[in-house]
Amino acid sequence: MFNIPQSQQDLLFFIIILIFSIGVLFITRKLLRVSFPYFFLGILGLIVGLAIGSLAAQTLSKLPGDYGRWLPIIVNVFITVAVLDLFLAQAKSVTLFIHKLLSKIGWEKEDKNLQKEEIMLDTSILIDGRIEEIARAGFILAAMVVPQFILNELQAVADSEDPLKRAKGRKGLEVLDHLQHDQEVDISIIDEMTHGRDAVDSRLIKIAKAHDAKILTVDYNLNRVAKIQNVKVLNINELSEAIKPMLIPGENIVVKVIQEGKESNQGVGYLADGTMIVVEGGDKFIGKEVDTEVVRIFQTVAGKMIFVQPKKPTKGYRTIHK
Repeated sequence: MFNIPQSQQDLLFFIIILIFSIGVLFITRKLLRVSFPYFFLGILGLIVGLAIGSLAAQTLSKLPGDYGRWLPIIVNVFITVAVLDLFLAQAKSVTLFIHKLLSKIGWEKEDKNLQKEEIMLDTSILIDGRIEEIARAGFILAAMVVPQFILNELQAVADSEDPLKRAKGRKGLEVLDHLQHDQEVDISIIDEMTHGRDAVDSRLIKIAKAHDAKILTVDYNLNRVAKIQNVKVLNINELSEAIKPMLIPGENIVVKVIQEGKESNQGVGYLADGTMIVVEGGDKFIGKEVDTEVVRIFQTVAGKMIFVQPKKPTKGYRTIHK
């Protein structure tokens, strides 16, 4: 009926596809509750991807035969998806950049999603399990985030043939499940950098940088590598050391001597929090409780070592009743 030039037909077809895609994105945002930055950059990425793909398709359409018919469509779809994925991957970084820029010029906008800090959880912290009680107690004020590749690694540990590793992996999955079902805990799983070729720790550090987030771990090596790359790390082991009761030289404590020490005439005991107590001249008190006095305290990489000596080497102890 209407004699519309081919160029205008292509433009009309492009506009129809664009409107349809935007409509789909609107529906998706409503159903999946996609945040505005991801939605905006998704639309922008779709427009740019379609534009670049169309330019490439026009050139390839001049190829002879089926190549000129199908190759432009394939290349157009591939370029559109690649550009869309690229834009979505930068959504968090762009949002944080805009937020910081507005803050500097005094146009800061109140947005809870922008101001909320994030903490990335690694595999070791979930297997350790103490994060569950700490989060329930309300000491984790930021939003906890578990990347999908961390969940994949945890599942691989749970599927291990080694019984010990399998038990640890299942414990980690159980802890994560408990956290997700706790209404007082803010935790989410994100699907970013899942298929990277780098090691899990390297991907975790990269994603923490991209989100301007901290890493929560009990992995000593990850702790050191992340700090070298200027990523803030929260280590529960360091927290545990920090909240242990402070002892000072001259203070009196009762120690149960468990075993002999490395040096001659030494005995070893432990406080309830696991702190090692070295009892000078305590080798003859093994299996007994002895009243002691703190002599000196050493801080090591593994924790504190407290050296004590019996107040009354011959009388001031009592045998443990079995």
